[in-house]
Amino acid sequence: MASDVIDMQENRDGVYVQRRDGSGLWVLGGLAAVGALAAGAYFWKRRTTGAEVQELPGTEPLGAGDSSDGVEPTPTPTPTPAPAPKPAPVPLSGTVTTGGVTWANVRPLPKAADVPSFDLTTNWGKTPGDLRPLFALMEVISGIEGAGRIFAIIAKREAGFVASAHNSSKHETDASRRAYKNAKGRNLPLTYGVEAGEFGSGGLFGALAPYFLWTGVQEAKKNAPLLGSRPEIMFLPRVAAFGACVYMQRVLDNYRIDDHADIKVGWASPSLLKGGRGGSTYQSVRTRFFSDAGKLGIELEDRSTIPADLSAKKWPGVLSVFQQLVGELPEPVRG
Repeated sequence: MASDVIDMQENRDGVYVQRRDGSGLWVLGGLAAVGALAAGAYFWKRRTTGAEVQELPGTEPLGAGDSSDGVEPTPTPTPTPAPAPKPAPVPLSGTVTTGGVTWANVRPLPKAADVPSFDLTTNWGKTPGDLRPLFALMEVISGIEGAGRIFAIIAKREAGFVASAHNSSKHETDASRRAYKNAKGRNLPLTYGVEAGEFGSGGLFGALAPYFLWTGVQEAKKNAPLLGSRPEIMFLPRVAAFGACVYMQRVLDNYRIDDHADIKVGWASPSLLKGGRGGSTYQSVRTRFFSDAGKLGIELEDRSTIPADLSAKKWPGVLSVFQQLVGELPEPVRG
């Protein structure tokens, strides 16, 4: 099955962007969606190419009714009926294909109606409109006030807002392989641990595959929801959002966070918030974060949308966040 994963590479500004032809890695379109959900089709925008939203084929309205004026019509020969068109296959409800895997039990992106009291216009800058409700819902469900715009800045840096972004460079696969090797002895087993180790990173928030599948294991232990999942599940935005919420909560609760840029430092590597604090890598991550916020058009000093200090004191728990964001665990049905 052809994959629609977008391979990413880091440009000279440090932003992961789509690889160009000739790089030795393939690129096929954005996140492809198939299937219809109860509320309608599950559609995605290919932001890397500027393509329009692709919708599933519809049907024309069925024909006009009779209009009789009481005059007996002149009989006419009965035409030979044309062969009836074959009906389009009815897709499975709630299925999405991405990364060469078809998933069942996939909820659509949240809409504005899912966050009715949340301001989706103020201080979002160039954040894509269809992703704003997701970032807002992450803030509401996690209880981390102000997190929505921070998640937007991180998603721009890590994935260029492309849900199926995949960094499978040698650097990233070395990192994922090392992460799995070093952590598997102290964590619960992953069903697809070897695959995760060879995967690299990806999704909206640039998660390293083994750590992503271990999301929530510290709190939920054997009930952590992704222990049996394939790493490609990170390409599903709501699942990626779950991982990002848990990760932000852990950074806020376990490390000294002086300002919003320190959150991004923890995203890059928590060790930078300890022994690496103040070093060149620490400083460069902070500089890029402030630059990303400015280019995206999000004002970090706007206290009406982003408090000076983010707090996870209202964290509802890993399983609660998963249930509200993801619901039923998506399961692979093909691929």
